[in-house]
Amino acid sequence: MTEIKFEIKTRGSMLVCYGDRTVTIYGELAFSPSAFYADKSSIKNWNIPYDTEEITETEKKEIMEYVQVNSIGTKIYFE
Repeated sequence: MTEIKFEIKTRGSMLVCYGDRTVTIYGELAFSPSAFYADKSSIKNWNIPYDTEEITETEKKEIMEYVQVNSIGTKIYFE
């Protein structure tokens, strides 16, 4: 399995590292209760320099499942 790491960067974005590639997922951070509502339609292409490569459905599923299971403190929801 590919190594996955993630971090909420701003109130409106999260950065996910998937192996040697990254993707920025957009959404909205709520504070009470602490939750990040991620827009799964923003998971389309990798960030530069792989931006011409589309993220596969399998990769999207792996990313979403990993982030939801491993989020601590701030709950992550994909909508």
